[in-house]
Amino acid sequence: MRNIIAELVRLGKIPNNDDISDELFSKYTELIENAEPLTYDEAEALIVLFSDDCLLSDKCFYLNEQLFMLIESVDYQYVDRYKKLISKCNSNYYKELFEARLNNYIQYLKKK
Repeated sequence: MRNIIAELVRLGKIPNNDDISDELFSKYTELIENAEPLTYDEAEALIVLFSDDCLLSDKCFYLNEQLFMLIESVDYQYVDRYKKLISKCNSNYYKELFEARLNNYIQYLKKK
């Protein structure tokens, strides 16, 4: 696992909006923005880091969206493995979003 991913894991789950300082927000942002692309093992370590109040708050929403896009950098080629990865997501909202995007990808492949 790369150092940048280990540092994100060490920071842990993204705090709720009321609990995150500007300094911590900047740290998460810097790490997430510089971590792409991910291996499956790295994605598995990060998919449990979504905050609890990800839908309505500015800072957490931004970090959760960035984390979502980072995890999506994993190659969809291995659909069963990707489904297993999604099943480990700690956020129902993002789990459903991952599943919807994967289903769109599968439908796209069927049309090819």
